Amino acid sequence: MKLKFFICIFFLSFLLCGCSSSLLTPEPLNDTWSDFGYAKIGHSLTIENSDNRFTLLENRDTLSSDGLYYATWTIGDSIPFENSDGNTVDLYDAHLYLLLGEYSSPNRASENMGKWLATGKNNYEVLAEEEITCNSQTYTMISYHFTGTDNPYARGVSVFGACNKSAVCIELTCRENFTEDLKEIMIPFLEHCTFETN
Repeated sequence: MKLKFFICIFFLSFLLCGCSSSLLTPEPLNDTWSDFGYAKIGHSLTIENSDNRFTLLENRDTLSSDGLYYATWTIGDSIPFENSDGNTVDLYDAHLYLLLGEYSSPNRASENMGKWLATGKNNYEVLAEEEITCNSQTYTMISYHFTGTDNPYARGVSVFGACNKSAVCIELTCRENFTEDLKEIMIPFLEHCTFETN
């Protein structure tokens, strides 16, 4: 149980740090996003490609035995960036990170979503929080600035939601010179997210 908790915290911190780099050996990408216009995350979430600026970078089921799935999309060109560990990673104009958890019950899904939301609030300088509904699904959205000097991303928006036995955290972050409204990019993305109902 402690191992599963550690792995969940590890992937959550991996997701909620902005500019996350590939810590695992990249798997071949099954790119239905560009080939067929959608991405399937886990067993419960399908996302239609509604914005051609998004490029699917990763779609991993490395921790599927623990019910965790991870995917990332990028917007814009990349530049090399040396992170605090001394590793050079690709830094994009904007980067979207998605963590999906599939659990044994709706209560477990809601509980984990609440923990992710609390972690997000503690890690960022939160500017606003609101409830939104997209494609009949309710989310809590927070807008924030990054507080650490090590993070090359300046600001972000994150949404947290639970649907049936699934919980999701989606984070969209951007560099300082990215002038678009992140909420206006996130909302259409969410409108094309569909959770399985059974």
